[in-house]
Amino acid sequence: MSDQLTNALLAMAGGTVGAILLFVPTAAYQYRLDGRLDPRDLLTLAAAPVYALALWTYTLLPFPDPDRLRCQDARLDPRESLELVSTHGRGLAGVLTDPAFLQLALNVALFVPLGWFLRVVLRRGLPTALGVGLAMSLLVELTQLSGAWGLYDCAFRTFDVDDLITNTAGAVAGSLVAFLALDRVDPTTPPLPAHVSLGRRLAGLASDLLLTLVLGGAVAAIVRGVLVRLDAPPSRGALLALALLVVLAAQAVSVLASTRTLGEHVVAVRPAPPVPAAGRLRLLLAGPGLLLGGLALGALSWQASLAALGLLGLAHGVALALTRDQEYRGLPGLLAGTGLVVAAEEHFAGATPGLGRAGGLRD
Repeated sequence: MSDQLTNALLAMAGGTVGAILLFVPTAAYQYRLDGRLDPRDLLTLAAAPVYALALWTYTLLPFPDPDRLRCQDARLDPRESLELVSTHGRGLAGVLTDPAFLQLALNVALFVPLGWFLRVVLRRGLPTALGVGLAMSLLVELTQLSGAWGLYDCAFRTFDVDDLITNTAGAVAGSLVAFLALDRVDPTTPPLPAHVSLGRRLAGLASDLLLTLVLGGAVAAIVRGVLVRLDAPPSRGALLALALLVVLAAQAVSVLASTRTLGEHVVAVRPAPPVPAAGRLRLLLAGPGLLLGGLALGALSWQASLAALGLLGLAHGVALALTRDQEYRGLPGLLAGTGLVVAAEEHFAGATPGLGRAGGLRD
């Protein structure tokens, strides 16, 4: 497998994991900002971690074998790359296909997404794109020049001042492209949604599932690590039971205290009307209880757990379809006899457009 393909696979795999882990905080921010998590937000969420890892893998990996390391000299004359292009290029077609020109073009293209993300996510303009692009490029070049900050005895890749120029130009170009693309978008903020959408309900359910897996997995990993160091490795069933008990406790505190699951807190929705204590217990059992019950079957066999989760997902889908005109209260609402409304009091004051939307720049 080639180094480039390996780098691409690493960036895609790691970026996917990063996007999954960032889904909950992104959803929490967006639903409080403007009550929406639209396809543009999800595209940005998926692309940003992949790009961040791709930037790292393509500029620094693979690290060389220390026994076969060949030290590289620094290039401090910005004219060298242009001279290489003019020497080897033969007419316009020759220039466009010349390896030296393609290297310059790649260096520019590599930082175009950085400028785009700075504008559409953070709503920062050209000065920030210029500064951040230069700083990121300088960090990469210094890492190469210093032998990964002392990991190697000398530079394992060439420090090239041309890279600083082309990378920074790419970040500025990305910011300009985003400006041209977003300048035609209506910058006014749409009104906050008054009703629970299907997407919002699904995001809440997905958040509950992700929080269950992340929190439970973290507990299991920590406990297993401690017990292994004590030379008392636990069984899979014991770890699963402990992880699910911790998640159940967290969800119980949330539901019994506020009537909402952790996922419903994320997307800023709440049951209505006010739910008495008995109704809160039913909400706990009908929501997190069923999910954790399906996962608990993993102690018997993962096939049984997957089958139970599949049936639960199907039941949720049917319940959402049946409650389309009832704010998508879904399976927990049907079993507990409660409705669902937007928790508008949790929205940020003076909300402005969210990820991927046009909006005022801060520089």
